[in-house]
Amino acid sequence: QSGDVDFLVATDAIGMGINMDLDNVYFSNIKKFDGRKLRRLNLSEIGQIAGRAGRYLNDGNFGITGDCKEINSEEVELLENHKFEEIQSLFWRNSNLNFNNPHSLIKSLDEKPYEDWLRKIYEREDEKALKFFLQDENLKNIKFDTEKLSLLWECCQIPDFVKKTFGNHYDVILNVFKYLNSEKGKISNDFMRIQLMKLDKLEGNVDSLSNRIANVRTWSYVSNKNNWIEDQNYWVEKTKHLEDKLSDRLHEELTKTFIDKRASVLARGLKQDMEFDTKILENNDVIIDGQFIGKINGLKLELDLKKGALETDIKSLKKAARQAIAPELEKRIEIIINTAVVELNDDSKIYWNKASIGKLIRGKDYLNPNFELIVDDMLEQNQKDKLINFLEKWLKNKINNTLKSLVDLKDLKDKNSSIKALAYQLYENNGVLKREKVSEYLKKLEQNERKILRDLGVKFGRYHVFLHRLIKPEAVSLRTLLWKNYHQKYFNFKPPTFGLNFLDNKDNKNINFMLLCGFEKFNNSFVRIDILERLFMQIINLNNKKEKEIKMVPEMLNLLGCNKDNFKSLLQNMGYKITEKNNEVFFRYRPQKSNKKIFNKKISKESPFGILKNLNLN
Repeated sequence: QSGDVDFLVATDAIGMGINMDLDNVYFSNIKKFDGRKLRRLNLSEIGQIAGRAGRYLNDGNFGITGDCKEINSEEVELLENHKFEEIQSLFWRNSNLNFNNPHSLIKSLDEKPYEDWLRKIYEREDEKALKFFLQDENLKNIKFDTEKLSLLWECCQIPDFVKKTFGNHYDVILNVFKYLNSEKGKISNDFMRIQLMKLDKLEGNVDSLSNRIANVRTWSYVSNKNNWIEDQNYWVEKTKHLEDKLSDRLHEELTKTFIDKRASVLARGLKQDMEFDTKILENNDVIIDGQFIGKINGLKLELDLKKGALETDIKSLKKAARQAIAPELEKRIEIIINTAVVELNDDSKIYWNKASIGKLIRGKDYLNPNFELIVDDMLEQNQKDKLINFLEKWLKNKINNTLKSLVDLKDLKDKNSSIKALAYQLYENNGVLKREKVSEYLKKLEQNERKILRDLGVKFGRYHVFLHRLIKPEAVSLRTLLWKNYHQKYFNFKPPTFGLNFLDNKDNKNINFMLLCGFEKFNNSFVRIDILERLFMQIINLNNKKEKEIKMVPEMLNLLGCNKDNFKSLLQNMGYKITEKNNEVFFRYRPQKSNKKIFNKKISKESPFGILKNLNLN
């Protein structure tokens, strides 16, 4: 009625009466579940609900909507003329009860109607409670005379407003009966104070507040019973005040949960072509006519929406904000283009001012990713195009500069097949290869061909062939990120902390990803491949050709950043034998011998192998 919402959706309970100036009532269904079965509403129920339209003040309208089956013309005429079927029966229960003893009371409650048009009500809640307490251990010592039995029956008729916890309601009945059956004969002020103190809380959601109100209504009923409470007038007023207070709080919570007042106020303003006072604060909060509606995160308006917000509410908020937000977003795009202060993070998103404005997606190859913008849909296409053009150039420059060695390999125009073959293998493996994997390619390379590749940044190591400039932190971060984006895997893996040359394999790291990052696995440890080559050069330089053994020196440990035991384990995995003399460690290269048997048997000249040996292929 105040315009906060355009439509009210209600159950058939609206027929019980709602104090609103409704002009139209539309039925989306004329069936209801009455607690036992699904049935069609009778005409009197339809009339009661339709009667909410206009009430007695003006002519209202009623009709159907959605998938509701038609109300036929005869029924419409009857409804409009208030002609309803006569009631054929009434529910009945005996009111002339016999309180002489428990048995006589139960018998009188079970008595059947004396007329055919009366229908017996079976097993009402108060009867169930009575039968329960007549068998209850807590009351077994009480001798039920007429007065006590009448009192118990009256207590059992306390309504169960909560209707959630069966035991809780019976506790209320038991406590009330015990007080009324005591020597004092009344519920004490202290007991009432404790009960209401538990309920006098305004925090919580709709369910918890509704539950408290239901409990307060129970004590309101008890307070209004004559001579049941010590200070009756005080508790009648107290329970009424608490119920009102909780009801107001429930109304606030319902409004907050189901009605976005900001959206409704702005929607009314839009209908009346009002101009809004929109402010964008330094912390990116967006305020419209004093109402906080959301924040600008980068180039996107993030509305402060309620759960289950309607599409119409979202559109109203965005439409009201567009006037001020769109120019602000355009201004930010200009700043991004002019300053070029953007960065690519590990989550594959492009950030400006700590807010994401784009995200990498798979492209034609890993060095040429595509991206999608993270911007508000209120931005015009020409503004989006400007940003796309800038980010394309920025990303291309970043890749070309940081991963120049890889780009050069990819763009290599050399006609030499041996060079091209190795270059292709390096490019396909992100700039890092195990030497054993390309040993056949290496055998075919002449020294001048190796020089061409060295000039492109290729390092020919003892264990690996790799682009040595790509082992630097920035290059590792970028190429692993691009690799993950293209292959759509390894997303949870991160490169090792930069500065570490030696790592224990405590968490079972992925070998393939670690090689991509420039680390080789040796048993239970990883060593950076460029450091491994430097270590190998140290070993060569310190090699005692006469003794053929090398002394372990502190420089080796410092280079790797590991302890003596780790280093000894690494050497053994590299094929060296360890010896210790005078508290010093020495090692010499002793690779495992091949198990192949070598046959020196002389080949017969007449055998096929002898003929092949002597065959002059020239």
